[in-house]
Amino acid sequence: MRNLTLSDLRAGLLDLFHHRDEALKATQTGKLYGPILAAKRKAIENLEDAGGRPVGDLTEADAHHDGLGTAIWHYTEAVLSHPFVPEERRAAARRIREAFIRDLGVLSDSYAEEAAAAKQNRPKLAELEADLRAAPTPDGKTLYDWASAFVDHGDKLAQLLAGRGQATGFEYFRQQTALRVTTIGLLGRFRAALRDELVEHPHMPRDLDERIFGGFDELSQKRADAKEKRA
Repeated sequence: MRNLTLSDLRAGLLDLFHHRDEALKATQTGKLYGPILAAKRKAIENLEDAGGRPVGDLTEADAHHDGLGTAIWHYTEAVLSHPFVPEERRAAARRIREAFIRDLGVLSDSYAEEAAAAKQNRPKLAELEADLRAAPTPDGKTLYDWASAFVDHGDKLAQLLAGRGQATGFEYFRQQTALRVTTIGLLGRFRAALRDELVEHPHMPRDLDERIFGGFDELSQKRADAKEKRA
């Protein structure tokens, strides 16, 4: 995978999270490396989309946004899983989940995608206010406060992206290079750890390596074939 470009890595990570997520979550190493790779994906997409350096602390805003989204999802999961919760509360939980965070996978979207989702979600705060305010939270507030903060931090991502400044050509190249090298290194360590896990647990499917890394392997082979044709 050492021949992959930053654009290749972007495409490979998109494929990994959109089409290979089930295989990724089937392993302990996948559960460990998945969130780290999701953060790398966001950084790559932001850098390539911007062509420059973000202004403000995007990482902090994104962490708050994703933490709130995770909390809302798990709150609704608890309501839906509990066998004795009244049906009207379960129905409210389903409406809230469908409106704000259908699954945890949306939290691995790019900064721009999360910002766009926040814009779409703001009107839903009013639409579902009664459902949200009827759900108390451990901090003495309600799910309305959590959902409002979730949308607010999505809006903050949009503001930070809009206010980003342009990096110098050298600085942009340096950022690209560092991100490419660290991401390839991370993928290599993930693959090595996965192979160790498969050795330790022979009952696991033997094709998990291919199911997880197949997209990257195809991209790497295309790069190698293109280089050979130019030679």
